Amino acid sequence: MKRTYGMQAGLMVVLAALIASCEQPKINCTVAHGGFAAKYTLKPGSKVGEGDCDTLRGEVIGMEKYNPSSAKDREVQDLERALLYIRTTGLGALATEAQGAGLEVDGGDVLSMGEFTSVDPDDNDVCTVPSLSAAELSLPASDERPATNIRYEWSNVRVYVTAALPGTQMTADLTYTKDGCTASYSVVGLAPAVSCGVDNMGEPGIDPSLCDPQADPKAGRLTGSGINPDLEERVTCDPETALCVLETPPEALR
Repeated sequence: MKRTYGMQAGLMVVLAALIASCEQPKINCTVAHGGFAAKYTLKPGSKVGEGDCDTLRGEVIGMEKYNPSSAKDREVQDLERALLYIRTTGLGALATEAQGAGLEVDGGDVLSMGEFTSVDPDDNDVCTVPSLSAAELSLPASDERPATNIRYEWSNVRVYVTAALPGTQMTADLTYTKDGCTASYSVVGLAPAVSCGVDNMGEPGIDPSLCDPQADPKAGRLTGSGINPDLEERVTCDPETALCVLETPPEALR
């Protein structure tokens, strides 16, 4: 009997060691579905020209990854390539306004597109898109506003991708141009995009508890924010954008 118990104990030790040594399998490069809460930080001394191009604080951006069609067969996806699209709230709203005024807007104009360097994350679980096409929109003057030209140029987009955190955190560089004024920003993004803004008797305010991934029925919050609980300590309510943003990106993206 003692021998049986000894064998069982030894087997349990071996199994525990095997489980502890197992790593989560890598997944292909991807980005989370839905919007990212993007925090913009102005790069000192980057502003060129006159205007307010240096006043961006952040916005919700949409990101989408997909595999293009194969060059040999357009009906088949090329799984050896992965593309990334980015669409910003700023350009999207401007395009919607233009269409409402009867102006023709090419949907491709407000999208930035680039290609991942690999379909698989690197050794640090990072997927990189070195450069993307510029997204730009020019609109004539209207009764509500003067003529305007806005341009977004994204580069060095890096997405952290693991089985536990599949493309929910990203960093990037952004060059933003508005009516001849250009400024550069460092960007940190978190998905899903969650608002922490509230209406205090007609006055806008913020409620940091809205970023909490844990539900609190006693406080009237029946569900959590939807943000991964593993990120809770690094998420804060940004008072300038009223979005739940990452205070710091993961070490692999720093």
